[in-house]
Amino acid sequence: MTDSFHEVEQRIAVTRKRLRGYPHQQVMLARLVAHVQKRQSDLCNLALKAYDLNMVTYTALMMLYGSPNQTLTPSELSQATGEKPTNVTRVCDELLAKGLIERSAGTEDRRKVVLRLSAAGEQLVKRFQPDIWQTLERLYGGFTDSQTEALTALLRQVLVRLDQTSP
Repeated sequence: MTDSFHEVEQRIAVTRKRLRGYPHQQVMLARLVAHVQKRQSDLCNLALKAYDLNMVTYTALMMLYGSPNQTLTPSELSQATGEKPTNVTRVCDELLAKGLIERSAGTEDRRKVVLRLSAAGEQLVKRFQPDIWQTLERLYGGFTDSQTEALTALLRQVLVRLDQTSP
């Protein structure tokens, strides 16, 4: 079966022949994970386009939705989304302009900025969920529960290694 990764796989095979000691299995896995992530983002972005959102704005909304009181500080949102603080600022400005979040001073420390999901943001989250669920079902619905658990466990192991080596 040929898939969209086939050409990358062929180039990795050629590189393996040219470079002694080339860690082809690890390279193949790293490139495959990146390729899958890109294709997953593209598919989710297609579903979110109808709501004038993308994966980054979607993730920001979902991290707020899943937080106690639907609030986070910008630094907490940056950590939760994996986005750099400058990009979080841009994303928040975009979501503020759309009326999906609110920005205010903290109650305990007025210098602290607090982001809150607005009522319109909460309603939008509820509206786009069926489209996202359908997309995720299309991507992962063919796996058994044990396959999903195994893949999740393996990816978590990779994440732990990345977290241990991150600057």
